[in-house]
Amino acid sequence: MEYRKLQKSFFLRKDTLQIAKELLGKYLLTDIDGAGITGGKIVEVEAYLGKEDKASHGYNGRRTKRSENLYGEGGGAYVYFCYGIYYLFNAVTGKENTANAVLIRAIEPTTGTDVMLKRKMERNKHNTVSAAAINRIASGPGLLTIALGIDLRHDGVAICCGDLKNNGNKLEIWIEDRGMKIPEKDIAATSRVGVDYAEEYASLPWRFKIRGNKWVSK
Repeated sequence: MEYRKLQKSFFLRKDTLQIAKELLGKYLLTDIDGAGITGGKIVEVEAYLGKEDKASHGYNGRRTKRSENLYGEGGGAYVYFCYGIYYLFNAVTGKENTANAVLIRAIEPTTGTDVMLKRKMERNKHNTVSAAAINRIASGPGLLTIALGIDLRHDGVAICCGDLKNNGNKLEIWIEDRGMKIPEKDIAATSRVGVDYAEEYASLPWRFKIRGNKWVSK
């Protein structure tokens, strides 16, 4: 069955917090390097609100070579290297130059889990993966990008149909709406992870996850 890909209009809206909550229950999928389709249901996200947000790479209009694609039009990817270890994947939202984005923190794997496990083994240079690793294979933003094959090649690419960089209608990364709407009562809102430096913005409840879902990050 084919499902509807999210359109550019979904990402161009002004309310990034609402977009973040609506991404829960959508499906993040990739088709990279001919390995086949991989992905699953989005179960945890974090919102970052550009120039006003002290936790954002765009805070106070700060603009660097690394963050250039964060300032793009909604519907593109912002991928960056974190701590010299992991790539993190964000969906850019809003109009051009607003620097708003949603970090995808965890998915519940549903498609191509064998490929995800192979990528994990190749990354760790192991021939086997423990049961614990299998159960947590996409539960965290760095683990998620390993599982889905996302890296700096994808910084700035389109994640929806449109005319963004290099893609046209051929997407390597996209998000599908499969008709699942997570009720507000089933969304837990907590503070974001790893942003203690952000002063009063560190404690804002802009991390959203599906309540009780075992695939959210620890």
